[in-house]
Amino acid sequence: MTSKHLGQCLSVLLGALIGILALGTPPLKAAETIETGMIGAPNSVGWPWYIGIHKGFFSDAGIKLDLIYVPTAPGLVQQLSAGSLDVVADVGVVEPIHAVEKGAPVGLIRIMGRVAPYEMLAKSSITSIKDLKGKTICIGGLADINRVYLERMMQANGLHDGQFDITVVGNTAGRFAALKSGAVDATMLAPPVNFFAEDAGFRNIGMIMDYAGDMPFSGTDVSLAYANKHHDTVAKMLAAIDKSVAWFNDPANREEAVNILVQEMKSPREPVERSYDYLRKLDYFAHNTDISKARIQNLINAMKALGDIKSGITPDRVVVPGLARLVD
Repeated sequence: MTSKHLGQCLSVLLGALIGILALGTPPLKAAETIETGMIGAPNSVGWPWYIGIHKGFFSDAGIKLDLIYVPTAPGLVQQLSAGSLDVVADVGVVEPIHAVEKGAPVGLIRIMGRVAPYEMLAKSSITSIKDLKGKTICIGGLADINRVYLERMMQANGLHDGQFDITVVGNTAGRFAALKSGAVDATMLAPPVNFFAEDAGFRNIGMIMDYAGDMPFSGTDVSLAYANKHHDTVAKMLAAIDKSVAWFNDPANREEAVNILVQEMKSPREPVERSYDYLRKLDYFAHNTDISKARIQNLINAMKALGDIKSGITPDRVVVPGLARLVD
């Protein structure tokens, strides 16, 4: 056999081998993109979502999150109801309760924040909650979790509607800006922004969890239309979040977890370190998709007392079966 014929035979054999390998190798499946809403800007309460992205927990599950930031909590759930978002990563639990009461096709699939991480920060001349009589307080909304918490805190200190003024700014960074400008006397802030405020000379006059420790703070919501079509994808997303929370809670990962949020927030490192320790101390992030029926009912009762909701809504109507589990 001449070298020419040998070369032709090798070429044919190589082509056949490539064909066989191609037939035996399934094409890589593209990651499914989930349009995922978050409030305002990167912050500590969204930490597990950033961990899941940076550590590859979502990509390992065949998922890509397209993070979309919306200025206000009601705006997030409105976009979810309209189908512009598939999932809302983290928002107050009052929002899905309001939405479901109005017939919106959304549901709660996970508690993210077990307890409120908020502190009430005030001008240095204000030393207690009782000193807020006659003052202006900035909260996130007149019908959101901030309003529920404010009512609990003020009533416990003998203050009632009409004895203080309320102004609304929909996200933590904006509320801090209002406090710094002197436009308001006090506001609720989550970490690390509460630490920014303390370092700037504002006074911490109360932790919200001391007044509302029996209610959840925030959760993950889904469009029912999306959940019905992509049930397995949503379940995989929730499993990735469980993995992210477990990773966050491992003290061996503290330094890397801080690095992740510093990068996302473009923040100084020290307040983020304090935020990590603060949230770990609170055992802030729910560990799985079990949702306490009693704690949701406590929130519903508080909303009814405020006149925020009127119908006979129950936790069973709010939580999506098959993705989350109501317990107790």
